[in-house]
Amino acid sequence: MANSITKEEHERNKRRRFRQLLGAVLCLLILIGAFNVLAAAVSGVAALFDDTDKKLEYEQRLQTLVMFDPLPFASLDQMDDSTAALVKESAIWSALYTAQQSSTGLDNYERDPDTDALIMPAVDVDAAVAALYGPDFKIEHGSFDGVDMSYIYLEDQQGYLIPVTSQMGLYTPKVEQLKKQDGKLRVTVGYVPTPALSGDYSMSTPSEPTKYMDYIFEKNGRTWYLTALETSEMKVTASSTSTSQPAEDAVAPDFDPTSAIAGNADSALLEGGDSQQADSSADSAATDENGGTTEEG
Repeated sequence: MANSITKEEHERNKRRRFRQLLGAVLCLLILIGAFNVLAAAVSGVAALFDDTDKKLEYEQRLQTLVMFDPLPFASLDQMDDSTAALVKESAIWSALYTAQQSSTGLDNYERDPDTDALIMPAVDVDAAVAALYGPDFKIEHGSFDGVDMSYIYLEDQQGYLIPVTSQMGLYTPKVEQLKKQDGKLRVTVGYVPTPALSGDYSMSTPSEPTKYMDYIFEKNGRTWYLTALETSEMKVTASSTSTSQPAEDAVAPDFDPTSAIAGNADSALLEGGDSQQADSSADSAATDENGGTTEEG
């Protein structure tokens, strides 16, 4: 009888230990699950407030427009003629950049047999315009003068003759803020000056904006399209202004660094062929250093 009671107690103890072990395992699984849920929630909240990808998207969409620095406009139909020309010019370069990023690049475009200039179809320019301003906004095609070059429109080929050159532009966009308000999306863009040759032909690359503009987008269907441009309330700090200012003044708009460098090379050849003139230049430079006179050249 005593053995029977001991056996029952032993079985009860086994079941108790099993329940305790099972409870411990369940508690551990619950803790792991709760930790995973908390981690996922934190990650989700962080992703909700992390708009880095969106900022990059709008930087790409506004790249060619920002680089021409258009004047503010209250609506698309209130642009002045110069701003409308910049919109057309930026759309041409946007179409070019889009083609360059494709698998075939610019190989599929027709070339002018005399100048080898690329012929950009008007339909591609229209597509670039629609991508930024929406399908309802249209531009009038025709020849016009751009910032640094003239664009010839070929009526018979329905395309623009693009010279074999490159376009640096004045600024590169840096999106600082995306803010939705009253059914509109306000994209605050910092204008970072593009790298330029300074007076001694050395490259300067400012990294901070020298001014800010607000690009106003409105939703049409599922896509936000640009409808207005305003001066931003965000202002440049004194430190960033002092850092970036030399880059804005580094080169005049009509400065041609290639011609300038070539001119210096020609001068060097002339000086090398006339040793007497070189000696005279050296004496003049020495006089300037010691006597404070200025050499004109």
